[in-house]
Amino acid sequence: MKPVRPVVFKVAETRIDADGVRGMLETLGVSRETIDKYLAMPDGAETLIELAGRLCYESYELGLNPNVRRIRKESKEYFENILRKGDGSIHEHGTCSFALLNVSRILTHELARHRVGIAISQESLRYVRPKELRFWLPDELSEEQKKAMAQAVEASESAYHALEGKVPWDKLSMDEKKRLTSALRRILPDGLATHVVWTANHRTLRWLIEMRTDPAAEVEIRMVFDQIAQILVRDYPLIYQDFVRKELPDGTGSWHPTLRSKV
Repeated sequence: MKPVRPVVFKVAETRIDADGVRGMLETLGVSRETIDKYLAMPDGAETLIELAGRLCYESYELGLNPNVRRIRKESKEYFENILRKGDGSIHEHGTCSFALLNVSRILTHELARHRVGIAISQESLRYVRPKELRFWLPDELSEEQKKAMAQAVEASESAYHALEGKVPWDKLSMDEKKRLTSALRRILPDGLATHVVWTANHRTLRWLIEMRTDPAAEVEIRMVFDQIAQILVRDYPLIYQDFVRKELPDGTGSWHPTLRSKV
């Protein structure tokens, strides 16, 4: 058994197409000065969300929509207003992708409960035969409990490799390997560490951070979403401007929005 800890990396994010943005704004009759302002903004989800939100009201500048008599010129003020009002749908335009490494299948079963605005690609144990079992033992266990759990995992690992060692893998086709690999994995523990690329839009992310870092959430998922939250607050200060972190006794953080929950 190889001890591991869950770790998170941001691997991708939304990018805007400058030529497309320019064409859209020109067609809508937006002035050159305002177009240049948006093209100079960060090339990412926050700019896309603002562009999408302002399209709803044609509020890029005064004069486009006769009903609009006042606009919020600063992006921070604009985002604060839409968060306060709960205009969540425009946050769905921007997505962020994370590599969640060394997380248990307990955690990925929980992630699968969240389907809207989510994409998941997980290491497949139909194809992958683990050379060793990566496993994380929660710190809230006593040393005696950790020892007993480690022994149970090692026994499962030994049984797995004993079965695996009796199979003539070199003589099998890939389809036969897949079928046997899939069958053998059934004796592996649910806490076995796995790897996932997980993508979500920012509306979903706001809610999952709040829910999955709650003190009542399972400890591993709190660890992972605390890491996700720290990345998002750092990289998207407008979307997550109202999130506040409270450190919990186990060192994880519980995050809550101050403007509005579940936009």
